[in-house]
Amino acid sequence: MNYLKTAGLSALAVAVTMGISMPAAALDRVAREKTLILMPDDGGAPAFRNPGQLNPYLPSNLTFRWSGGPIMEPLFYYSSLQDKIIPWVAEGFEYNDDFTAVSVKLRDGVTWSDGEAFTAEDIVYTYNMLLENGKGPGGLMHSSDVANRVASVSASDALTVEIVLTQPDSRYAFRHLINHFGKGLFWLPEHVWADKDPLTFSNYAEDGSLPVVTGAWEVVRSSGQQIILDRRDDWWGATTGFRDLPDVIRVINIPKTGHDRAAQLIVSGDVDMTGDLVSAPLMKSVVESADHVTSFSGDVAPYGNLDWWPNSLYMNLQTGTWDDVRLRRAMNHYVNAQQIVDIAYLGANPVSRTPFPAFGSMAPYIEDSIPLAVKYGVGVFDLAKGDALMTEMGYAKNGDGMWEKDGQTVTGSFHGLALFEAVGPIIAQQLRDAGIDVEFVTNTDSRGLMVEGKTELSIFGHRGGVADPYDTLDLYHCKNALPVGEPILILDRWCDEEYSAIVDQIGLIAPDDPQMRPLVKQAMEIWYENAIEVPLNQWVHRIPYNTTYWGNYPTSENPYMQPAFWFGSGQFGYVLHNLKAKH
Repeated sequence: MNYLKTAGLSALAVAVTMGISMPAAALDRVAREKTLILMPDDGGAPAFRNPGQLNPYLPSNLTFRWSGGPIMEPLFYYSSLQDKIIPWVAEGFEYNDDFTAVSVKLRDGVTWSDGEAFTAEDIVYTYNMLLENGKGPGGLMHSSDVANRVASVSASDALTVEIVLTQPDSRYAFRHLINHFGKGLFWLPEHVWADKDPLTFSNYAEDGSLPVVTGAWEVVRSSGQQIILDRRDDWWGATTGFRDLPDVIRVINIPKTGHDRAAQLIVSGDVDMTGDLVSAPLMKSVVESADHVTSFSGDVAPYGNLDWWPNSLYMNLQTGTWDDVRLRRAMNHYVNAQQIVDIAYLGANPVSRTPFPAFGSMAPYIEDSIPLAVKYGVGVFDLAKGDALMTEMGYAKNGDGMWEKDGQTVTGSFHGLALFEAVGPIIAQQLRDAGIDVEFVTNTDSRGLMVEGKTELSIFGHRGGVADPYDTLDLYHCKNALPVGEPILILDRWCDEEYSAIVDQIGLIAPDDPQMRPLVKQAMEIWYENAIEVPLNQWVHRIPYNTTYWGNYPTSENPYMQPAFWFGSGQFGYVLHNLKAKH
């Protein structure tokens, strides 16, 4: 399909840029060439599901990702594509000798949007709020993790924070202090939050007085149809000489209600960036049909950028269906990942044999893992080997061609997010062809069913390690076999005490310790021997860029940050500071 259209400012672009047909107070007009229009995907909903919810610690704050996230600045950003830490409202951090404490030095001159100074006391307040909640009633995101890892926090002076940990943790900064993907904390102004109930406070006011933030933009409109951010010309970074004011004066978010519509609007110039188009054929058509539309990798495969989210087919080990490791190995032999990638992604997504993202930092561990995958047949398509295992377990094909034992076929609910609507049916067909009786389903209930452990099979990604493999390994620790409270979203729900003990050892040493590589290999041998999931492919974000009004998007030649604007870490704030107006 060719999405090339006649250029020109449509009625939609005029409305969202100028603030036409909006309720409440009228907004000042901002020229289109100074306005960045984004089209995030709020689960395919026709309207943002929780506008006006700008409390970063409430689980119901999904819309926060493209409203509050980019304007609540972190201590540090992290670019996984360059393996680079970027100091922001902090200048640096330092561990003590045994990694049981971290000292953070804040940048002088940072102020909140109401003019109050940002100090170490605000960091201490945020930590204490999360510690109290994590040790008590719960309900706030990250609070249980903070309570598990942090013993106490204090301010030795206005610009120095001392964090004492519950145990040695050389990776602590990457959990809470350095924002990337879904990780990193947001800091709250004590003078605003001290008398509020963090479990009910929305942190939004239509008059613009909330949220109080340190970032270069403020929320001026938050409705189901539009979330609008406007630049603050009194931003501390400009007044102190840290950075110039960003070129982006206004950011307008409108809901992404479908891939085809998003493709049309990106080509027509009504939108500058959209959420993932997902489909490689669609993305290829868009970037090839319009010279003013491109992607992270331009008009060549993979038409986007590698993400931290390698995909797998998960077998829920808590249901009892997959108790026999031979069945799990057979599932690995029945799924043809290369065929899935070829059909769904035009061969552009790399096939994966591991749960690790294929970043350079992970290369040694992936290299060690591939021979183990071959040894145990994980991710190795081989129908004959799968059939032999099924026969060995006592299964026989019935009249419908399905494997059956004691009158029961291997069946059960198989779910995935809408992102996998092109992939799920292929996997289901491969499994049915092999004799496994499943159908793929994706609907508004799928995410909840997967998280609650009510599905037999699921497709999802790994929210794990980026700079080193520990966080990925830790996802499979026994403590996460039955996640309570914060969803872990590792859906195998597997527990192996020997594996967990090795992961605990890895957690106590630094990423550059010589023991890292052999210990990781030892843990992965257990992981592969148990064949707990079916690795599929690396995830690629296919985010189209309209270059009519904006330049200096992240690209393979200039990979200064992941371009995805919906991560809960707020890392897109760094991209907003780097975009350059073309007019």
